[in-house]
Amino acid sequence: VTFKNNNFNNYNNKTHLSNNIIRQSNGSGLTVKPMNVSFGVSTTRAVRTIGDVFEAQMEADIPRLSRIATTFLDVLEAVAFKLKDSGFSFDRAYCELNPVKSAKSSKSKIVRSSSFKVPDQIRATIYCNDPYDLSKLNMLLLEMKKRGYVLADVEMPIEEMRKRAYPLNELDAQNALKVFKIPDLDIRLEDAAENRHLLPNELRYSIGKPQKSGYEDIQMRFVREFDKKKSPVMHELLVLFGPNYSLAKHIESDKVYGNLRKFNELRIDLDEASATSSHAQKAKRYIDLIQQLFRGKVSQKLFLNAKNKDLYDIAEEIPISFSPTDVQVFDSYFAGFNDRMSSSYKELKDAAKVSSSAVKQLNVDLRHDRVLMKSIHNNLKDTIEYFNNKSDLNFCKEK
Repeated sequence: VTFKNNNFNNYNNKTHLSNNIIRQSNGSGLTVKPMNVSFGVSTTRAVRTIGDVFEAQMEADIPRLSRIATTFLDVLEAVAFKLKDSGFSFDRAYCELNPVKSAKSSKSKIVRSSSFKVPDQIRATIYCNDPYDLSKLNMLLLEMKKRGYVLADVEMPIEEMRKRAYPLNELDAQNALKVFKIPDLDIRLEDAAENRHLLPNELRYSIGKPQKSGYEDIQMRFVREFDKKKSPVMHELLVLFGPNYSLAKHIESDKVYGNLRKFNELRIDLDEASATSSHAQKAKRYIDLIQQLFRGKVSQKLFLNAKNKDLYDIAEEIPISFSPTDVQVFDSYFAGFNDRMSSSYKELKDAAKVSSSAVKQLNVDLRHDRVLMKSIHNNLKDTIEYFNNKSDLNFCKEK
């Protein structure tokens, strides 16, 4: 029987598990004291237990992080002012709403990923009226460096660097398993590769792709140069087109992405189970169909409308709504998903019937997943109602 979060091999190499002690060294300044956790019984439950401890300690660390965040916002405000003639701007009031990642959000990420690395402890956004001009990114990085902030390091497998057309020498190409430490920068802009030549060589790996939702940005993480070598605090910075895009990001996250992401919280691991189960394969396919429906009907239009306003000053919007047929299709997808999930659990219980403890745990997980599935379904129905009752999102006025 396979469940989520049962593979601890994905932990960052700065996180160590030994003798039931977790030591965090990713920059949060947190240390979890020794605790009685049996990793042999249920890794999933162990992760949740440790996550609870982390949540408490991260909550206690928020005042310190808030002070560091204030300094970061001061720096960004100064940089935006210096670069205003190049199209940069900064909304201090907006960034002050949530400058530090909440303890609850950090715990959720830990449980979902089985990793104790929280790379975006401090978060901020800056606007650029034409981020496709990557020479402007160079200006931003230079001004940040002048003020003592440099890009953090991140690990990237050579295979991923190949996909991004990063130039590799022959020796590197012979070792497909090699992992590189490179600056933490991800340019997720449409057709950005056409401007790759504007970046210095060491940053040309950073050209990624927009998200499937159509979302575009430039994402980077800074550390203060003076503490780069001693578990520094990570400062995430997003470069967006402008305030309309920023608001669209939050609407989409609340109404679509946040709900679709909850599929990752299912106890059953459909990726693993689908290798041998046709029911799990079809359950996974129904999730894909539901995601495609909401991306196409909402996310892609929402982001395009917002980009048109900020980048091209186009006020007209593509309508966002669900027809009665769309609603029927959504309900049929979810009904099929529910049916295949039930069949998948039945297969697992049949395979585990020789172990009463395994069957008991499967029943617990099934109840959890049914509650979660009902919540996802209801929330997405609310999303449909929200957009059907909103003919004009009027981004800036809502802000």
